[in-house]
Amino acid sequence: MALQKKHGVCGRAILNYFAVFKLSMKVEKTTLDSKGRAVIPKAFREAISLREGDPVFVSLDEKNKSIILSQYSESSVYQLTIGMGDAPGTLAKLAVVLFENGVDLIATESHSTLRTKGAVWRVLCSMKDTKTDFGKLKKLLIKHGADSVRVDKI
Repeated sequence: MALQKKHGVCGRAILNYFAVFKLSMKVEKTTLDSKGRAVIPKAFREAISLREGDPVFVSLDEKNKSIILSQYSESSVYQLTIGMGDAPGTLAKLAVVLFENGVDLIATESHSTLRTKGAVWRVLCSMKDTKTDFGKLKKLLIKHGADSVRVDKI
């Protein structure tokens, strides 16, 4: 709680990250109903304060044949798709640009597209506290190592 009080939304994201990370070590069996719905175990819902009616993102990881649920409460959510070189530290530099400009990360995933040559970083984020417009943000990201930046409203 001290982390959440001190860091606000960022603190909640960190707390949620640790709750999900902790849960990734737990497994419970469930089944799908005829409409493709599965029940999220009560202990899992309670661990991340997920309640009926809460909005969630459902992400498909085809390579690993898994589905990921991410909780969110923002009304304005965007996906940034950032192409970049695969040099060590590139993603970290770009993450600093997003942080310094008030972009609130909800969920991210990155992977190499061609080892040591290129990578892609997909970022689900809230832009409500962003200090710059999309055009300026794209220019800053490219200045700090991005090859391309696409912004889509979710």
